[in-house]
Amino acid sequence: MFRLYHKLKIHSNNPRIDAISPYDIIKSDTMLKIKHQKRAPLVPLISISALFSLSCFRHNDDIVVDQKDQTFTRREMKKDRKTMVKVLLQLGVKSGDILTVASGRPVYENIVFFLAANQIGAAVAFFDESTPRDTLIHYLDEFKSPILVTFEKTRGKLKNYKKDAETVKNVINFDGTSTMDGASIGKTSITKIAEKYKGHLPHNTFSANKVALVTFTSGSTSGPKPLTFTNKALVAGAIYNKAASGVKMWDKKIHSWMQFVKLNYPYGFWVSTMSPILGGGKVILTPDINSTNFDYYFSKKPDTVFGVPALVEQLEKYLSPEIDLSSIKMFASGGERLDPEVANRLMDLLRNHESHAVICNGYGLGEVLGLISTSVGQTYHPGTVGKIPAGVNVMIVDPETGEELDFGHAGIIYVNGKHMLKEYYNRPEINENKFATIKGKRYLITGDIASVSPTGFVTLVGRSIFFINNIPAKVYYEYVRSAVMRSELIKTCQIVKGPDKKYEQAAYAIVVLKDGIPKNNATRRAIAKTAAEPYRIGHDHIILKPSEIPRKIIFMDQLPLTKADKVDFRKLERMAKEIA
Repeated sequence: MFRLYHKLKIHSNNPRIDAISPYDIIKSDTMLKIKHQKRAPLVPLISISALFSLSCFRHNDDIVVDQKDQTFTRREMKKDRKTMVKVLLQLGVKSGDILTVASGRPVYENIVFFLAANQIGAAVAFFDESTPRDTLIHYLDEFKSPILVTFEKTRGKLKNYKKDAETVKNVINFDGTSTMDGASIGKTSITKIAEKYKGHLPHNTFSANKVALVTFTSGSTSGPKPLTFTNKALVAGAIYNKAASGVKMWDKKIHSWMQFVKLNYPYGFWVSTMSPILGGGKVILTPDINSTNFDYYFSKKPDTVFGVPALVEQLEKYLSPEIDLSSIKMFASGGERLDPEVANRLMDLLRNHESHAVICNGYGLGEVLGLISTSVGQTYHPGTVGKIPAGVNVMIVDPETGEELDFGHAGIIYVNGKHMLKEYYNRPEINENKFATIKGKRYLITGDIASVSPTGFVTLVGRSIFFINNIPAKVYYEYVRSAVMRSELIKTCQIVKGPDKKYEQAAYAIVVLKDGIPKNNATRRAIAKTAAEPYRIGHDHIILKPSEIPRKIIFMDQLPLTKADKVDFRKLERMAKEIA
């Protein structure tokens, strides 16, 4: 039986799967040409602020943001942007500066601040509000930020930031009221500061190649890394998504978008907040979402929900049985894929609440604004993570030989597109290892293993960096996980490495069982038996070797998550070592 592992598991003293240089890719004349893929849409060379102004044409009085008990029209947002532009210019902000926002909570003020900075030509970096103080100060100095934005801080804390961060000249503090009147610098309202500015207002219309946004990877496998995006990349990401979805400007059927992801991640700020705004939609922000107010937010009748897999479990726990979700026409998952079992649970939940929404399972890294494939606007294919949209170019590369693979065979995804990040900020070693120029195009090496069908649908296997370098051969987490997840007893699971007497290191399966399944050895044996059975990935037949079958199956009530609502692998590996 043909095994993909015969190609992936070449013995080597180098434990890295990407041992081959990215520049050693074997040249091929058989680049993947996806059937029926449309031509890449045109990407206008303008700034985000200019694109927002265009999106308001003849729709100034339409609601653009719904936040708790407040709504804001496009006219109001343009007025507040103008006020903030005057403030920043009065404070000496200039084109090329990086301004830092210390809270990535999804709130109206953060959107206005970004649009104002963009109009000047400055970039904005969003941080999680739980970022340790020392880490925040480190980045303030690295970015040379002249402005820090905080929320509901005491004046004493604000003075300390100015004292400890070398380049911060002013700290703008928002009081949480979502109005410009609630913002201040010290005791002075920013509206009064705006009144002092008497100069002209720049438009920064044609500045496609200026850096506009600094955001961060999720940090689920290593520390978060800063990513820089130009105006051109951000506009391309929004247009590629929109073109793939088939949703038209001002489409009243898909118009109200609810987002649940913090703004310090690309999926939170760009995909699920700014892209709908620029496409003529209304965004429902959820800055204080918790177990007590799910019903309140869903009573706002969203058409589309931007979520992550962790949201499904929260909905199952906290949504009242009587709440009506019939308005929801699409549930788009990003940041992390929905397993078929989780997607089926979500479908059942939506049907029970009168919704016949389409489940859209997408895939992408923060480095490409969460967009490599999308099922928005596509027929739902369980087990895949959507289709590669027009504008996104993909190669599948054998990680050991560097040979480009054909349709249906799994290898590492290399991706290219105008929506790709410019660089990892001030990280030359990462930039050198993560990019490759092939046939005149600059590709990002994702590190993910997947296969692509001739029609462009992606089947994601997992991360190539997740492997166990044990004595017989490498063991890849996601091949083991795919085999284990075939058990009907399992709700979800993850694979980590743990100590083993025979192989030094072996696979440990961390399993969350379905309700009512007993946590005993009989269940463990049933799961292990299923994992040993052959299965397929694309055209490849897989059967786990004895060294790849999980040595331990550990039951948990739920998997630990990072701040980005992704599985915390570092915590799972620590737990596996403790159990061993």
